[in-house]
Amino acid sequence: MERTLNAIGLGLLALCFVIALGRIVWKQSERVSEDGQQIVEIRLAHWQLEGGIREALDALAAEYMKLHPHVRISQIPIPERIYKNWLLTQLVGGTAPDIIQIGGMGVSDERLARFFLPLTETAQVENPYNKGTPLEGLPLRDTFFDGMMGGFNSALLEYYGIPLSAYTLRVYINMDLLREITGSDRLPSTYREFIDLCNQAAAYGEKTGQPVIPMAGSRYNSPILMVSLFASQTQRLARDLGPPGTFQIEGVRFSSSFVNDEWTLDSPQIHSGLKIMREVGQKMQPGFMQVTRDDASFYFMQGKALMIATGSWDSSSISQQARFPYRAFRIPLPGQDDPEFGEYVLGFTSEAGVNTGLALGVTKTSKHPDAAIDFLLFLASQQMNQKFTDISGWIPSVVGVPPSERTTDFMILTDGFTSGFTLVPPGRPDISRIVNNAFHRLIAPEGSVEEFIEIIRPNYLKAHATDTDRNLLGLQSALQRMDVQMAGTSGMVAADPSDQAAAHRLDMIIASSNSQELASNNLKFVAEKIKRRLQNKAD
Repeated sequence: MERTLNAIGLGLLALCFVIALGRIVWKQSERVSEDGQQIVEIRLAHWQLEGGIREALDALAAEYMKLHPHVRISQIPIPERIYKNWLLTQLVGGTAPDIIQIGGMGVSDERLARFFLPLTETAQVENPYNKGTPLEGLPLRDTFFDGMMGGFNSALLEYYGIPLSAYTLRVYINMDLLREITGSDRLPSTYREFIDLCNQAAAYGEKTGQPVIPMAGSRYNSPILMVSLFASQTQRLARDLGPPGTFQIEGVRFSSSFVNDEWTLDSPQIHSGLKIMREVGQKMQPGFMQVTRDDASFYFMQGKALMIATGSWDSSSISQQARFPYRAFRIPLPGQDDPEFGEYVLGFTSEAGVNTGLALGVTKTSKHPDAAIDFLLFLASQQMNQKFTDISGWIPSVVGVPPSERTTDFMILTDGFTSGFTLVPPGRPDISRIVNNAFHRLIAPEGSVEEFIEIIRPNYLKAHATDTDRNLLGLQSALQRMDVQMAGTSGMVAADPSDQAAAHRLDMIIASSNSQELASNNLKFVAEKIKRRLQNKAD
């Protein structure tokens, strides 16, 4: 009996050895293509889980693998809520995929410089996959409608990503519900028509006993609409206060104009902007700032909400999940003839400044960087960008690619004026915290514009101070990096004066360094003035 059991054990052990050996041999055979070439595996990670994107990337990867049988492309979609933590772990651990979506979401300037390959040289030569098209012979950057700025980092003065699409903001509307409420297919074209429609939707819900949310809101969707409406009320002010030729208040000018009392929390334009936000916020479901993006989308796609404000990126998901026809229209800003909000408006905001997006970069740890870059060039070709647009329903990024039928409502509209400014411009986390913490008192039925302002007033200037110090530190770090770049590039030019690429890069570095040096000096002045004002208040 013991001999039998030992024999069975040895037999099972031998069987396991044979299976393991077979798996190793099979895996090794997998690494060699039919033509005998070594298999190259390229992994692509992104956070775009909207409908159509994964299907589009799979289709384009299949096309590429037909041309290159020895290459295997696989994508890794990562949920947005964990993307930042996942990305940091992968980058620091040296296990990052070959291609990663960049542009926010934890990809800072420092991480770009440390973990990603610059693609500047690639941007300056033609894309071989555009052969036989009108784009043949053009540098890669010139084949994008924005000059490939969606993949350019102005602080590092390098291209780091190749963009596949672009985004616009729109209001989506349930056409079946619109007909039931109004008896018409007519979309609102002005702010006053939009508010009237919201009121009709609420009245319709009361009449039928089936409540209708005029505008589905969430902490993700609501700012898309309300910030645009607020900025309409500061258009004229921004034009008057902005540097000549810019018509905007940005960066240093935002803080300097505030600390110099060129605008204050008591300015009529600020009050008007907050008033329009309050009016629209009350057309959304109660407690909307506590719900997620998915909750708001659920209300809309279940027919419980007439409208929702979001970007063109959601069009494919909505078309796949909604059981009703929908349209999308431009965010309805007040006109100059609006009886309540027309005084400070210039007109509709132009989208001419929209840059490309969905930029994909190549990591320095990639074992096959040449193959990864070649795949990105394939994706960026005119023919493949057309296929990506047709499948995904997103806006094309490449010159000469017509929109698909699904993207017609989302194409970039270049007519109009520059936008005004808001209480929370980009790159101001402390100001954002102060404003967001008090936002519920602006929207609540028992709240008011005046109460909201009095809540944020004691800390708003302090937030300017801390944000200004943080931005100043960032500018100084950028200048230090540029000093190193300038020294290295100057050496290259000195060694080979005929190197036109190095000479051009040196000119860019010098121009950017001068600009950032000026901004840094201005920011220092603003920071000191804010500190003096805070000290005077304390005294």
